[in-house]
Amino acid sequence: MRPLFVLPLIIVFWVSGPVSADVALERRVRQLERQVDPIQERAPLAIVLVLFGAFCALWAQNTGRNAWLWFFLGLIFSVITVFVLLYKNADDRSGPRRLGR
Repeated sequence: MRPLFVLPLIIVFWVSGPVSADVALERRVRQLERQVDPIQERAPLAIVLVLFGAFCALWAQNTGRNAWLWFFLGLIFSVITVFVLLYKNADDRSGPRRLGR
């Protein structure tokens, strides 16, 4: 009679083992998804900021200014820095024409 009593217990433990492992795995996956979601939301903004910095650095390098300084200015102040560059570029283009007249 003893083997008949042990057999259902073995079956119950054998079946419940993978289920609890699946629940633990799903819990871990949800936890990791919660950690990754904020990073995925900020990724496009980071890409845009680096592009602003790269644009500013390229402009600075082409006009003989400090490229690293303008890269970090573009990275930190993004849109404001681009408008400053456009203003400075207008001054750079109008400067030699005034001297040539």
